[in-house]
Amino acid sequence: MKTLLRGLWLLLFSLSAASAAIPGWSLKPENSHAQVHVYNDVPAEGKVRLLLDVIPNEGWKTYWRTPGDGGFRPVIEWDPQVKTQWRWPRPIRFDSAGFSSVGYNQRVVFPLEITTSETQQLHGKLTLSLCSNLCVVNTFPLDIDLSAGASPDFADAWENAMAAVPPESGNMTVSSVTTDGDMLTVKVTSADGWLQPDVFTDNPTGTNLSPPQIEFAGDTLTARFSVSDDEGKPLDASRLQPLSLVVSNGAQSQQLTAGIRVSTTLWQIMAVALAGGLILNLMPCVLPVLGIKLASLMTLAQSSRRETRLRFLATAAGIIFSFLVLAAVITGLRLSGAWIGWGFQFQSPWFIATMVVVTWLFCFSLAGLIELRLPSGLTTRLATAGGNGIGGSFLEGAFATLLATPCTAPFLGTALTFALAAPLHQLWLIFFVLGLGMSLPWLVISMVPGVARWLPRPGPWMGKLRLVLVLLMLGSCLWLMSLLVKEWGARYVLIGGGIMVAFFLYRCAVSMPQHKENLRTLVFGVLFGAGLYAFLAPHPQTEKSSLLNWQPLSQTALNEALEAKKSVLVDITADWCLNCRVNEVLVLHRPEVVAALNRDDIVLLQGNWSKPSAEIEQFLSRYGASGIPFNAIFGPSTPQGHVLPSLLSKDELLSVLAKANSASSPDFIKEKE
Repeated sequence: MKTLLRGLWLLLFSLSAASAAIPGWSLKPENSHAQVHVYNDVPAEGKVRLLLDVIPNEGWKTYWRTPGDGGFRPVIEWDPQVKTQWRWPRPIRFDSAGFSSVGYNQRVVFPLEITTSETQQLHGKLTLSLCSNLCVVNTFPLDIDLSAGASPDFADAWENAMAAVPPESGNMTVSSVTTDGDMLTVKVTSADGWLQPDVFTDNPTGTNLSPPQIEFAGDTLTARFSVSDDEGKPLDASRLQPLSLVVSNGAQSQQLTAGIRVSTTLWQIMAVALAGGLILNLMPCVLPVLGIKLASLMTLAQSSRRETRLRFLATAAGIIFSFLVLAAVITGLRLSGAWIGWGFQFQSPWFIATMVVVTWLFCFSLAGLIELRLPSGLTTRLATAGGNGIGGSFLEGAFATLLATPCTAPFLGTALTFALAAPLHQLWLIFFVLGLGMSLPWLVISMVPGVARWLPRPGPWMGKLRLVLVLLMLGSCLWLMSLLVKEWGARYVLIGGGIMVAFFLYRCAVSMPQHKENLRTLVFGVLFGAGLYAFLAPHPQTEKSSLLNWQPLSQTALNEALEAKKSVLVDITADWCLNCRVNEVLVLHRPEVVAALNRDDIVLLQGNWSKPSAEIEQFLSRYGASGIPFNAIFGPSTPQGHVLPSLLSKDELLSVLAKANSASSPDFIKEKE
């Protein structure tokens, strides 16, 4: 029935014609069932703003960008073709005879932004569908004189029109979007509570969402939709891409977007969290800390089983404790209404500076120059239960967790995405399981402490291995120092870092008996640090653009590229993201990948999350990402985007890129305001 109704609309579109020229303000055309007026601003920088003012006759209505079961949205065809960005005021819902449509039954003003090189005239045709007891399609020729200047009071009229467009920020937050078969459930929270709410969704390509079934209690609104294809057959809702919707609440409204995740049980998420925490041990961020534990194993080769067990239990306790501290911090931020992503604390220069000092102290510990202990007044039992090294083992575990937070491991993103939107008690449970997964190797060793006896007996090899581990930790310290250059300036960072590294190398030299070995250690340490800094330090944008032509990430830039039938690679990175650097070196900067990405039909959009960014956070939230690296490919055949794994593969990237541009359709993109 709905398909038949759409067919009738197409027939009306081809048969109807009620026309009137609109040079600025227009009169009501005969039999149009609406008055239409157009204001224009002065063209500037290749763009001109228009206000399309539509006043339906009493008892008539027109339609929103996703009209529902009847009608179609207003369309303007320009001659020659130019880009039109529509902004849509909040609509209302019309239910009649089992059909539901979305639109406007009173005066509505659409703010439009036209990208054009024209400065004298704009010619086009507005097609407007209008319904009462019957439906008609009207066409209005547009003849706009741009040379006459702005219409009177245009600036005030533009502000008033934009005030009716739902903003992208406010008190409403999507807490979860889940699926079960062909059912889609959206939960939205509002600190203001709910009063006469409604939800309007954009239909993904080839998909229809039913009118919502709405329930609300306290600060939470629940909207349930059934999902079908264009023929009305049920679809698997879990295959939908991120959802775009407008939520109205009394006189307020807000534009929201959210990623969709398949309904899973808490036990499944806990299993994923356990695996994600375990794999986190293999990420580049954590490798220097694994070196610390390897050094601990060397020192424990001749220790008692009890001391070995206690040392590794202390490391596991430090890991789990740090995950619970992160859960407490995220809980506080969530209660304040902030969006949180994995590794967010690395956006603070003071946190990075603290980590610089900690890694510097661990260099001394690995070199055997000092022994790290917890304050005895804070954890006396832990610091003395199994010897002087128990407190240091606890700190090793805590430090490993903090150093791991910029890394997004396989399975970790899934668990974090669930946790960050879950009720607080589930968030704490998932973070505990993440800590349990990361500490699992140390817990296993504590259960079988005899593994320490499998290592070779102490000998000269231990000194060489210890030197390698010291250099790994020193490299981590230098990398963290490099992250402070943009914030504090290269001069102060180099002075402070040079003093710290020089003092450490001096202490190493003093502790070594032979001057020749001292000199080798100093030279090798300086060369290692300089090389590591050159590889990991943030490169100027000009150096990056020599290989790939990155443009700043924005939703507008993405929409423009898709409207031009181009494929898009989105890359969200940060200076502190080691996995992002690995992706750059091993995949994105490979010659064959660079050649593929530098084609004229490919647009590269990059966002830098080194500092908090509301736009980037909204983008990550929209696609269900909990952290970075984030890479996604869009194109004519994948307008909703294909999110790539956090660790890129050259073959998969090129394959998805080829598929994204394998099809083209004139209706592949919807406006996302």
